[in-house]
Amino acid sequence: MSLFLADTISNTTSTVLPIIARILLVIIALLCLVLVVLVFMQITGDNEANNVITGNQDSYYAKNKSGSREGRITRLIYIAIGIIAVLAIVYFILIKVVY
Repeated sequence: MSLFLADTISNTTSTVLPIIARILLVIIALLCLVLVVLVFMQITGDNEANNVITGNQDSYYAKNKSGSREGRITRLIYIAIGIIAVLAIVYFILIKVVY
């Protein structure tokens, strides 16, 4: 009986898992590029700087920000970060199983 998990998996699995790991790595890299583009697409305006000075946070724009373009981009950024985190965990689990 072997103590290592890599010794107990079959030949087919041992050839497929490295391919899946590489595919996951490519998907993670592409999602990182998408994340960079989304961050650059965010609109930065003077509203945030003025709110820091005046302390006003109850504007109509601040309340309805999630329906705007900036709100949608922010939501996409959070989704991309979540997917990257999950895929990275799966990738490192696969690497631990394969090697």
